[in-house]
Amino acid sequence: MKRKEFFTALGVSASTVMFAPFLLSCSKGSAVADPGTGGTPGGTVDFTLDLSLPANSALLTVGGSLANSGIVIAYTSSGYVALSNVCTHQGSLVLYDSANNRFNCSNTGSGHGSQYALNGAVTAGPAPKALKLYNTTLTGTKLRVYA
Repeated sequence: MKRKEFFTALGVSASTVMFAPFLLSCSKGSAVADPGTGGTPGGTVDFTLDLSLPANSALLTVGGSLANSGIVIAYTSSGYVALSNVCTHQGSLVLYDSANNRFNCSNTGSGHGSQYALNGAVTAGPAPKALKLYNTTLTGTKLRVYA
């Protein structure tokens, strides 16, 4: 093998190794959640939280909230609400604001700060679409969240 052939082969091999992860990350089977879908990418949301466990105790008090599996769950005065916790603007986390009974994007910088109603509807932009709303069912101390 000549020197020029060697360096050409080396360059092609190095490029393949460097860029393959980027090309694969954009494939259809990518594990990155679409903002606003919540839950497990490509999967069905269906999980149960045991509210008697200390890790879930925030959901025992009206105004309490927690995040689980890409979903923010809040205990509001009208019951439990579960929404995707990914802002549909640029993918920042969404948190429950109990003082105003709404969900807010955690990115409050200029041109950000979207707000959402309890049903996931955008009440203040720049978010382009609503958050996904999930069903909740409470049976005893078990809170089921499902699509």
